[in-house]
Amino acid sequence: MPRYLRVLLCALMLSGCASLSLQKPEVHIADIRPAGNATLFEQAFDMTLRINNPNQQPLSAQGLRFNLKLNGDSFASGVSDQPFDIAPLSSEKVTIRIHTSLTNWLKQLGNVLGSSSALAYQIDGTVISVNGLSNVSFSSKGDWKLPAP
Repeated sequence: MPRYLRVLLCALMLSGCASLSLQKPEVHIADIRPAGNATLFEQAFDMTLRINNPNQQPLSAQGLRFNLKLNGDSFASGVSDQPFDIAPLSSEKVTIRIHTSLTNWLKQLGNVLGSSSALAYQIDGTVISVNGLSNVSFSSKGDWKLPAP
């Protein structure tokens, strides 16, 4: 094969790989609500995430894993095998069950009762098997305003 054809073929392959690159999805907490039965050692919550797809192609994933901090303290971590699809340039809400320990939950309850009506959060994680190709990490910070009583 002539050298110029090899160079052209490599250039075409590289440009094809560049078109597969995706911008990271934006993940924010939309809601957290108590769920299931609480025990002395573990509490369950349903956490609703808003996942934004900033790409011009659909985003399909097999699930996600994450670590959640509230007011700088570790609150929960977990995994979800719930698949989801998000249309190009749009967002969807995904609800996942999280579990936390009594110690972490009481610490955050004390923070809420003692000070503000909002919790600073940081969620770090990985969207699993995006479009069947690879995992994509995400990180997000924000304030979650507590619902009015």
